[in-house]
Amino acid sequence: MTEHDFEAFAEVWSQALEIYNRSVTPGTIELVFRALERLELDEIRRALTLHIQSPDSGQYPPKPGDVIKFARGDSQSRTLQAWAKVERAIRSVGHYRDVAFDDPLIHAAIERIGGWPKVAMVESEKDMVWLRQRFEAQYRAYAVHRPENWPAFLAGVATQKNAQIGQHTRGRLPGKDIAVIGDRARAMQVIERGRDALANGTQVQRITDSSLQGLIANMGSNKGVA
Repeated sequence: MTEHDFEAFAEVWSQALEIYNRSVTPGTIELVFRALERLELDEIRRALTLHIQSPDSGQYPPKPGDVIKFARGDSQSRTLQAWAKVERAIRSVGHYRDVAFDDPLIHAAIERIGGWPKVAMVESEKDMVWLRQRFEAQYRAYAVHRPENWPAFLAGVATQKNAQIGQHTRGRLPGKDIAVIGDRARAMQVIERGRDALANGTQVQRITDSSLQGLIANMGSNKGVA
C-alpha cells in the first residue's frame, strides 16, 4: 500500500473490528497500517475475510500477523515459495537476462548474497543446496526486518557488462526485456517502488517511465511463474 491507501485501509480495518464489537483509535490504525503496508489493499480485504471465516481463528479479532498469514502464508511457507520461484528462474531464465520477481524480499535477498549472475550460475546440486540455505536464511531475516529498499530489478550479465562499458557502443551486448517471475501486477509494483540496481559495484540506472512502458508491452509475451 501507499499513503494514498490510508483512508481506505482505515475504513476496512474499522469495519472488520466492528464485527467483534471493537473500536479503534487513530494511533492504532496508523500502527497497523505501517505493519501491513507491504501488502496491497485488496490482499488485506481478502485476508480479513478469510480470517473472519476461519473456524480456528475467526472468533478472535484480527491482528496484523493474522492478515499477513492469510494473505501470504506463514514465514516458512513464504520462504519455500520464494525459493521455488528463484530456482525456477535459475533453470529457465539464466544469468544473462535481467529478472524481476513479484516479491521485493527476493530482490533484496539475492542482492545481499551476491547478485543475480552469481546466483543463476550455480553449477552443481551441492552448490544449489548451499545457495538455498543462504537465500532462505537471508529471506527469513528480511521477512522479520523488512529492508528499507530493494533493487527495481536484478541485473543479468548483459546489463552488468553494458554498465561497465558505459557510453561506448563498441562491445556492448544486446539488451533484452526483463523476465518477469510470478504475478505480473505485483512484479510491476516491485519494479516501480525499487531503487537503482547494482551490478558488480556499478550503478545501473533505474527503469525510466518510457522503458517501463516498454516493459509493460513486453510482459504480454512473458509468462509469469507462479
